[in-house]
Amino acid sequence: MLYYNFLYKLEFDRVSSIRYVLSMISLTVLGSLRLGHLLQGSKDIAKVKDDQEWEIIETRKALSRTGPVNAYNPKKISLEEELKALQEKVDIDNYEYKIPKPKEAN
Repeated sequence: MLYYNFLYKLEFDRVSSIRYVLSMISLTVLGSLRLGHLLQGSKDIAKVKDDQEWEIIETRKALSRTGPVNAYNPKKISLEEELKALQEKVDIDNYEYKIPKPKEAN
């Protein structure tokens, strides 16, 4: 009887260890598959963003060939001309000096 209990315990330990090992292997395999799926999704998103950036760059190049990108050309004005224009607008010799009145105490 003692021998039978010992063999039963060995058999039970073997079955439980096999279940434990199989469950760990299945968790590892399924986890790696899921992780691969998530990584593939992030790669797809990165590819779409990269494609969109390339489309923007190509559109900008196409527009620069036709002209709208470089259509704005500011006038070349020197600082001396700006100073003369400002002095014509503002008369610095004729001004009224205003001092705010202090509030009177009651």
